[in-house]
Amino acid sequence: MAKEIKVVESLRALGVEPLENSCIVVKYAAPNLSEKVARFLIKEAPSYILQLCEKDLVLAPLSWTGKVKDQEPLKIPISTVKSVQIEESGFDYRISLGLEDGKIDLVTQQKELALFRNSGALSVENFWGTKSWHVNNLDGTLKKIAALAE
Repeated sequence: MAKEIKVVESLRALGVEPLENSCIVVKYAAPNLSEKVARFLIKEAPSYILQLCEKDLVLAPLSWTGKVKDQEPLKIPISTVKSVQIEESGFDYRISLGLEDGKIDLVTQQKELALFRNSGALSVENFWGTKSWHVNNLDGTLKKIAALAE
């Protein structure tokens, strides 16, 4: 169980200043159907925190316990975000970020089933599994990310 306050503290220790209630669990999107099937049957793609900060979007790797790994996160300056597309894709949302120098495609699990899926397990805050910062932050964070390219 990784409480949101612990995630925020870990990110601060890595040199970023997170905005409140603006982190969700994401994975890099599978590039094709074969990779989607492989991830479903064989392997689990690594999970990351997507954290909105004052000047950056930050991707920080998560351990299987839901704690932020102690390694340099990827910082994407908000000024380099040229387009944002968020769309439903099965039980997930696909987040496509068009940047000055390329594109990043991420997926995040929808909140309705998150407590039964990986994002819920990584972001649960109590023993009963009834509180999840991913679930609580998802709608607001997606709106904030969508507004970056406006």
